[in-house]
Amino acid sequence: MREQTTAHAEDQTEAQVQDQPEASVFSSTLSLLLIGPALLLLRFWGEVTWVYWAAATLGVTGAVIAVFEFVAAIRSLLRRSRMLASVFAAAVMAAGVFMLGVRLSGS
Repeated sequence: MREQTTAHAEDQTEAQVQDQPEASVFSSTLSLLLIGPALLLLRFWGEVTWVYWAAATLGVTGAVIAVFEFVAAIRSLLRRSRMLASVFAAAVMAAGVFMLGVRLSGS
């Protein structure tokens, strides 16, 4: 009886995982909508104080969001689902946050 209950619970768990909609690659890199403009502001108008602080605010907010998205990408990698998309999202977010740090520290 216990084996049947365990098998039934595993079937329900697999059904729940299959019912969840998969997020697209673009929804897992939404933090770049904040990091990208911050990098552009720093690149072209980084000498102006208020632009520097506006870019820093946008960039740090994007970096905080990227941390959560990075964890979700790694979790997806560990589950071996959508591995290419997870690697892409993790690499793009890591590169964006790294470049933001370089730009903020160099300005």
